[in-house]
Amino acid sequence: MAPTEYDAIIFDLGVFFDWDSSATTTLPPKIMQEMMASNQWHNLEKNIISADEAYTSLAKYFSVEPLAVSQALDQAQSTLRVNQEGLRLIQDLIEAKRISLGRLKVYAMSNIAQKHFNIVQNNSLFQWSVFDRIFTSSEAGMRKPDLCFYRHVIKETACKPSRTLYFDDKTENICAGRLLGLRGEIVHRDQRRRAFNIVRHLLLDDTSSRAERFLRANAGKLDSVILMPGEDIVLKDNFAQLLIWGLTGMEDIVYLIWPDGTVQGDLQQPVLAKSKESTYSILSTDSPSAPDQHQDSVKNGLWCYFAQKPILTHNDYPADIDTTSVAYLNIPTTYHSYHRLANPALVAEAILANRNADDHWETYLDSDRHGRINPEACVSALRFINKYAAAGLIPGILSLDVEDKRVAKTRDLIVAGLANRAILYGDRFYPLPEPFLYWVSMLFCECKDSSPKLHADLGKHLEQALMERLHIPLNALALAMRVRACQLIGMKKELVQPDLDNLLAMQEEDGGWPAGFFCSYGRIQSQQIGSRGYATALVWRILKD
Repeated sequence: MAPTEYDAIIFDLGVFFDWDSSATTTLPPKIMQEMMASNQWHNLEKNIISADEAYTSLAKYFSVEPLAVSQALDQAQSTLRVNQEGLRLIQDLIEAKRISLGRLKVYAMSNIAQKHFNIVQNNSLFQWSVFDRIFTSSEAGMRKPDLCFYRHVIKETACKPSRTLYFDDKTENICAGRLLGLRGEIVHRDQRRRAFNIVRHLLLDDTSSRAERFLRANAGKLDSVILMPGEDIVLKDNFAQLLIWGLTGMEDIVYLIWPDGTVQGDLQQPVLAKSKESTYSILSTDSPSAPDQHQDSVKNGLWCYFAQKPILTHNDYPADIDTTSVAYLNIPTTYHSYHRLANPALVAEAILANRNADDHWETYLDSDRHGRINPEACVSALRFINKYAAAGLIPGILSLDVEDKRVAKTRDLIVAGLANRAILYGDRFYPLPEPFLYWVSMLFCECKDSSPKLHADLGKHLEQALMERLHIPLNALALAMRVRACQLIGMKKELVQPDLDNLLAMQEEDGGWPAGFFCSYGRIQSQQIGSRGYATALVWRILKD
């Protein structure tokens, strides 16, 4: 276990156990809840009065028989069960303690009467050995949220509050713990996974390794999905695969259909290969290879979004500047000649020439699809031009600061889009502003030396634009894009920490993150696209960096 900034954790036992609220007892649930909130009950938990004294007093107050109180509490206790999320966390903590050779300390601290604690301890499924010590209110004569109980536990364990996590299911208890410097986190019954993921990240330090295990376990199956009511539709696309490869450097976990017809990875379904007319048509996996093409042919450098037959759109889906740029940005240059990719200069020339009446780059590299401008795709293309212009591989273009209208008009469009928050509500292809801010953050970092003026122009607005988006609830993938963008530009960690905590808490049991959504397509009805593979790769990269 790698060292973390925390070396102890305190749990309320209630986060591991559930009552069956539907079980029948001799007293109504409302009366039971009122009893447990009464002074008599609190005195029982502090061992000031005995159980019999508490039952008699409660019976008198609520005008019921003492036997009814005793029976109702016994019936409720019999329904107590360990929750599965808690059992899994206990197993993880036991293993972490073994690896840390006892340096990791785990404690329990609960408001509970001695009689009831004895009953709870009889649960054979719970591994009580995980705790180095258990503090109960009945033993201490104090109860939460009284600060004296917390001070007692801190003194007895000699733990440093700043290095101790504290998990409880009651907000007033969390407040008390935080007053003394503990890092308190609430555990809601329906959001235990979120809370327990915080433990795994901050204390067990295995969030990154779990993410990598997910990526490798699902190699070749990191599909995108079209989010649909009822059940998502699997979508095999080049775009997300290229992004995953670029983030992780793991070639063996992705699949692609290269422009020369080469199939990389396991693509059993019909895939796309480029025809002589530079449009994409269906080609079965057992068909002959695509026509031989060479690096002096731009056709072999234009990438299509889909890696199989298009879904919920027309079959002749053209190549686009977004996927094409992402391919040249993320595939190692050593692969270019092997797959007979076109010279980057030819691809750049095609993008520079693919302009509308305003001299802005059009999205589709198709003469039948004029007029479609997408800011995010333009940012990707600017990054592509910047990369190869800085290397001296694009004749006539040495920098994005050039006043050549083939570059300048699109460059200025992006700066204006950032300055004026044009993407505040998303756009046709990207329904949220986070993808635009993420791509721009990468452009900002990459053009610092090659295009200092553009770097300065973007810098005037980028951090403020990201600040305005912080802490707005989002799906996992979009949130990962925002956190990554903040990381890239060097925003102070304490500003981004709440978003990062929320993101890490979304990790699922298998180590991956939910698909979320970040892009869309569709001429009439927009289809929202997400990807567990891309979301997980993005978080993995954030943690690695």
